[in-house]
Amino acid sequence: MRDGRPAGTARRVLDATGPVREGMWSYEPPYPRFRMGPLGPVPWAGAPVRVEVFEGMHSQTGTYLETAAHFFGDGAAPFVDDLPVASLLRIPAVVLHVERTGRAFAPGAERAAIDADDLARAAGGRPVPEGAALLVATGWGRFWMHTRYLDDSPFLRASAMDWLLARRPFLVGSDFARWENLERPEGFFPAFFASGALMLAPLAALEDWPSDRARLTALPLRIPGTSGVPCRAVLEEAEDAGGGAP
Repeated sequence: MRDGRPAGTARRVLDATGPVREGMWSYEPPYPRFRMGPLGPVPWAGAPVRVEVFEGMHSQTGTYLETAAHFFGDGAAPFVDDLPVASLLRIPAVVLHVERTGRAFAPGAERAAIDADDLARAAGGRPVPEGAALLVATGWGRFWMHTRYLDDSPFLRASAMDWLLARRPFLVGSDFARWENLERPEGFFPAFFASGALMLAPLAALEDWPSDRARLTALPLRIPGTSGVPCRAVLEEAEDAGGGAP
């Protein structure tokens, strides 16, 4: 269940992972597009079996977790598989619901900039703890299969990144993939990756999360030697359902 309280559990859970499927958004060439097809008969199996072949998958397919090795290269930062798996479980998370501050985001319009004031309004004056996962929610995950998913998505101003990094996050995530304005770059990626924060993007269905607090689990595929890996991202209700710090 994507949201709600499944039978037998005490806390609300949301699968914030975007589905990997044909026709989904994709970065432009040279990135390949995802395709899935049948393997075909397996003579030695001794019985009919179903096996799928994934073509065009790469480290930034769908929802992915990324380290600074993506930007600085081998040896300058840990690979994803170097991260202790315990550090990726039930991370205190703050969901910054920008879409609930009066901003509207939809394909067909000029790319909308998100600045520090937007994030401050989304935080609502509540303290943001250090070492948390900060997740920027705009509702853009609804357009996962839209042909303008990348071209029309929101982007971050340098002031927004400054605001995020000032909170010393463990991880920064969003429900849109392209943080930068490629036409007039904001130029914040060196500072972001130098901070050591992990990147988790793009997420889906963050607009369905009812509160601004959660616990985040982000479990990447175990593929050694890569700076980014597709992963499953799940939010669960924080212990303080009443609204304190996570």
